[in-house]
Amino acid sequence: MINLECTKLTKSVLNLIKNLVIYQYGSESSKIFSEVDVDMLRVCYSKNTKRIRSILYGDNIFITIRASDYMVVPHITFAKYLHKALPYPCYRIVVLNEIVEEITNGYTVFSKHIISGDPRIKPYDEVMIVDERDNLIGVGRALLDYESIITSFRGAAIQIREKNTG
Repeated sequence: MINLECTKLTKSVLNLIKNLVIYQYGSESSKIFSEVDVDMLRVCYSKNTKRIRSILYGDNIFITIRASDYMVVPHITFAKYLHKALPYPCYRIVVLNEIVEEITNGYTVFSKHIISGDPRIKPYDEVMIVDERDNLIGVGRALLDYESIITSFRGAAIQIREKNTG
């Protein structure tokens, strides 16, 4: 993390992060903050702009705050908590079990491998990628809306950001 300065999370920053997460993922997502050890969270600011860039959980990146629109970009540590907090199929894309290994070796999920998901997904939404048994595979950004993802037989649908390695 170049050009970042990390400090302990204050109550006001924690409330800001909670509100950003609730705005993006709904009120159910607030359960995450009762599950995580808040004392392990640290906030990292840009040294140049002094704006929040990321939240660390221990030594792992928990979330990144996108500079262009101040939206939450989840990393796998955060996605594990989000996966538990949100009921199925919220912010999920379900892929065929047969293709999971291929997906974990690549960086794109193609439309033909997706069997269902959250019908509210829009382009550029940050989503969780799960198998047919709702096991978390990774997180990524939707490139299409849900209807296009489901009706397309070819083309990229989800750009994988990070994969669940265990």
